[in-house]
Amino acid sequence: MNRELPAAEQLELFQSILQINNSYLDWEKVQHMTLKPGTLSNKAIWQAATAAREQGPTRKLMIADRLFSWSVPNDMEQVLHDLDVHIVGGRDIAAVMEHKNNHRYLINALMDETMTSAQLAGFAVTKKIARELLLKKKTTANATEQVLVNLYKSLQKVKEWEQQPFTEARLLELHQLLTKDTIQLKGIGRYRTNNKFDSSGIEEGAAYKAIDAKEIRKWMQWLEMFMNDNKTPFYIHPLIKACIIEYLITYIRPFKDANGRMARLLGYWYLLQQGYWVTAYMSVSNVIIKLKAQYHKAFVQAKHNEDIGYFIHFMLQSIRMAYRSLKDSLQRTNKEKDNNPFVKINGLNIRQAAALQWIKDDPEKIVTIRELRSGFGVSKETARTDLTALMEKGWLQFYHLNKKTYAFVKGALFDQLLHEKIS
Repeated sequence: MNRELPAAEQLELFQSILQINNSYLDWEKVQHMTLKPGTLSNKAIWQAATAAREQGPTRKLMIADRLFSWSVPNDMEQVLHDLDVHIVGGRDIAAVMEHKNNHRYLINALMDETMTSAQLAGFAVTKKIARELLLKKKTTANATEQVLVNLYKSLQKVKEWEQQPFTEARLLELHQLLTKDTIQLKGIGRYRTNNKFDSSGIEEGAAYKAIDAKEIRKWMQWLEMFMNDNKTPFYIHPLIKACIIEYLITYIRPFKDANGRMARLLGYWYLLQQGYWVTAYMSVSNVIIKLKAQYHKAFVQAKHNEDIGYFIHFMLQSIRMAYRSLKDSLQRTNKEKDNNPFVKINGLNIRQAAALQWIKDDPEKIVTIRELRSGFGVSKETARTDLTALMEKGWLQFYHLNKKTYAFVKGALFDQLLHEKIS
């Protein structure tokens, strides 16, 4: 702080420094801002802000011959505290979740994360396509659909491993699952052996230089230690560490393809390992896809400025937004459930009410036993019983998909029954 300034200007400078550092802005942004005090140039204020940033909690990681550093401004500390309370404690989320619908909440989150992570990787998918493919478990018809299925299974595998340590064997198994039938066999489940790799999502394109292929195993061995030992090389807050893990996978580019998807999977895995249980019900990628340009920019800023705080700050804000989105969604779902007319009909359970609401929203919809089973985590027999009962009452009718397989569509008495039961 420049102590030669008058007290009023000292306060203005302090507020400008907080504005810059709490938002982890870089010079490209700061140089065009209107800042106070007006007696100082933006360059001078920027220099004061970077000096203050370095005087605060600044951490440094040395990997091989590369230095990675970041600072923890006041605003970031507050975000970390709030996320600890809400994603580890999870009291607010638990209060609006219905335990009997736990499987459904988890499936919805996995579908959202699958769809948006695929979109971040450049694949054109929609929620309707994802739902039809993942819940009804249809046979994939093209590479895009295979990517969706692979991502979904990979997320399920990570959830299965949430209490297991990170190992190279598990990493390569995960890459196998992630890239099955989408890339050449020689690239599946193994590190790249040359310096040709997918640079999508980096923005620097061909100018970007990842870690040399000969060095990848050494870097990944370091990452294994980093993920499994919370005291080596020193304690790092788990949320910050998850961001660093995601950044490093993107930075190293250990595989020929699917590095971005792998980075998001490992960040998700690490947070589950560390007890951030609400993470399983959130979709961070659902936030990032809406801020895709900023996501790419944060990576470029971190690399260009040799300060991964830019990426950490962006990711923490995205995680906070994903949490808020989850809470809003659960509250909205509860409200919609209260407004679902079929819930109030005697003799219908929640699964049957949901199936009828699907038909009401989309009269052309085909409801399958598999879809109901996947969406609610019930047995095949239970799902069949639910839908058959609706058919017997006239709500639904058989629809033959082929000689051996049938599903259910809107019944001839649907509208009449709805009028009678609701009015």
